[in-house]
Amino acid sequence: MIKFITSPQDMRLSDVETAQYDQIVDYVTEISLNLMAVKVTNRPEDFLGWCNELYNYVRYGINMDLLDEKHEKPLQKLLQLLEKSITCRQVKTSRITPWPFLKNFLLEQADRQALAERLRLLNYISSLRISTLADMSDLERLAFAGKHLSAHEPTKFDFDVELFGSTRGAKALHELLQHTPSLLDDALSAIPLEGEVSEADYKEFVTRYTAAFATLDKAKAGLFAATRLLAMRRPDVFMVLTAPKVDALCQGLGLVKLKPTDFSRYWVDIIEALHRQPWFKSAQPEDVTELELWNNRVVLFDLFFFVDKDFADKSNYLKLKNKPVVVRTSTGGRTRATGVVRQKRTKESAIEAVDRLLAEPDLPAYLQNKRDSMIIEVEKGKSATEVMLLIRAIFG
Repeated sequence: MIKFITSPQDMRLSDVETAQYDQIVDYVTEISLNLMAVKVTNRPEDFLGWCNELYNYVRYGINMDLLDEKHEKPLQKLLQLLEKSITCRQVKTSRITPWPFLKNFLLEQADRQALAERLRLLNYISSLRISTLADMSDLERLAFAGKHLSAHEPTKFDFDVELFGSTRGAKALHELLQHTPSLLDDALSAIPLEGEVSEADYKEFVTRYTAAFATLDKAKAGLFAATRLLAMRRPDVFMVLTAPKVDALCQGLGLVKLKPTDFSRYWVDIIEALHRQPWFKSAQPEDVTELELWNNRVVLFDLFFFVDKDFADKSNYLKLKNKPVVVRTSTGGRTRATGVVRQKRTKESAIEAVDRLLAEPDLPAYLQNKRDSMIIEVEKGKSATEVMLLIRAIFG
């Protein structure tokens, strides 16, 4: 393991990679005794491969029963740093990637990244584009904007609407969607449904989009939520930005970190940079299956961002689809449950429910600090969402 850990010193690392490696080693040092018990079976000679291997050793090789509590936080920090380093390197590689290589990369990542489910979402959104947001149902609007509800029945919505990026925290956006969706329709109409999208088109969208938020009291237009709408409008032109993505994306493209209100730099530094890459400028393929990927090639840039191998299993769609169902019948004036009976919430399920909510990006620190209290309340029978809303009301 020591030889494996030090092997990047013999690689030709960039300044960014050298800085990342130094940070990784700092966290490795704190859990070194646990890592020494892990058997090394593969020794990549490139930094990307090395990061992937170390991630697997740390994530799946360490005996967690022997890990001291004080080392849990360094281990999580190490995993986060490795995820960022892998993403950064993959984004950097994309800058010289021709379309055939990108297509193969997307297909190689298909199972891990839930590509089939992503394409079902994109195909569904494609069927909505002939309608305006004002003409859509509430559930259709939320599917377009990226906010999952339990009402998204799996038989109709056979995908997680929050793939590519969730807008759950964008309250002002959802207020507009609910009450004045025509204002957002006016903004999106600046982006043509076919053909080239110019910088002038984008600037007009930004002008109308920010004007829509000016109709709300003390609301500001956020870039990240806007990119979700843009990418659903034109998945061949725009990609979705979220707070967790920005740092690694900007490092991979060699940029100063983007601010969540920097609409101008999103076009100039991100979109124009992607449009200059070989895979974007490739000719339209004739193969039908390949064409589906090509028509969504910019939004599918999301697959360059590292996800754990259980990412696909965490889909909101699958959770709803596999959720136990209670069927009630009336017998002798009494109601009893038949079929699959929902069992009393266990401690493990309470933890999972709370952690799922706390995994949302940009949550305030006071919510994270109330994790144990939330779990206790959920174990008593309350829903995790109900408990979070209560804590927000008290402490927010």
